[in-house]
Amino acid sequence: MAQRNHFPSDIATVLLAVSSLVNLMNGLKSEEITMEEFLRRHELDSKSILVSVKIPDWDRIMSISLGTKMKLLFETYRVAPRPLGNALPYLNATLMAKISRSASSNGMVVGDCRFAFGAYGTKHAIRATKVEEFLTGKVPSVDVLYEAVKLLRSIVVLDDDTSYLAYRSSLAAGFLFEFFSHLVEGNAESPNGYVNGYSTLMSPARHLDHGKVSTLLTSGKQEVELNKQYHPVGEPIAKSGAVIQASGEVVYVDDIPSPTNCLHGAFIFSTKPLARVKGIELKPKSVADGVNAVISFKDILGENLGIKTGFGPEPLFADDFTRCTGQYIALLVADTQKHADMAADLAVVDYDMENLEPPIYL
Repeated sequence: MAQRNHFPSDIATVLLAVSSLVNLMNGLKSEEITMEEFLRRHELDSKSILVSVKIPDWDRIMSISLGTKMKLLFETYRVAPRPLGNALPYLNATLMAKISRSASSNGMVVGDCRFAFGAYGTKHAIRATKVEEFLTGKVPSVDVLYEAVKLLRSIVVLDDDTSYLAYRSSLAAGFLFEFFSHLVEGNAESPNGYVNGYSTLMSPARHLDHGKVSTLLTSGKQEVELNKQYHPVGEPIAKSGAVIQASGEVVYVDDIPSPTNCLHGAFIFSTKPLARVKGIELKPKSVADGVNAVISFKDILGENLGIKTGFGPEPLFADDFTRCTGQYIALLVADTQKHADMAADLAVVDYDMENLEPPIYL
């Protein structure tokens, strides 16, 4: 399923941010490259083998130990339509930065940092190198974050045919803002008073006891007490089949390939609440586009019955008269669903409303 649906990798984004090394073997030749170089390459051929992926020793590389005043910030982000891990994400990200106390101010200085973003419509995850270079050596402030977010929006660019384009773009900016928001100095303001849609002028930051500024992103929680008198009535239960549906693994009708020489249908609906149906005319263009037949009540060998209810039987197709707007008049059959839908939309129904009483509108 992952290969067929081009499942975007979450772990590749994490490995890219931590500068992992990939060990490849091609015949008797061994090669070690960075994860960034590996993702840019074409798919491995049948002779190549991915031997290992090595995550570097960050305590040694970044010189972070218990005896230093440097701290390492590391966060992963992922937003998907459903909370289950198998749901395809809109965007994922891994942000990492080394920070230390500034000698000239009370803030924290950003040192070496790495920001990776993936699953937003590109073939693989990328690093926001320009944002990394811009933030290195700076004290996070509203002004600095404002410029960093603008720079990030120019890097994480989505194709026009990508779904939820504006939402995915805003997620990348939101992740970066949330990552540094607790380090922002309370007295800093942007030129226009906004960072990622939040106004710094309307709600001034309040310092917490531990020296951090309260984040502008908030969360809430609501607890509902259930009445035990009628237990288990009212208890929340998982829907049967919810896991397989939410993970995208359930097979729906549209997922089943059509058999060979399969025909597809589209209904022609009535646009008049009460009228005589004199005939149906198909435009010559629609007939040429794979239309095989138009089936109406005249083609039914037995009874024109759609459903039986307590109010009596209802016809499948409108006979000589339509009874409501949207009633089925005929079924148009074509070689593809697209051709059937297009031809049904182009069909012209000849109505006659002479000497008919006005319909009753509800």
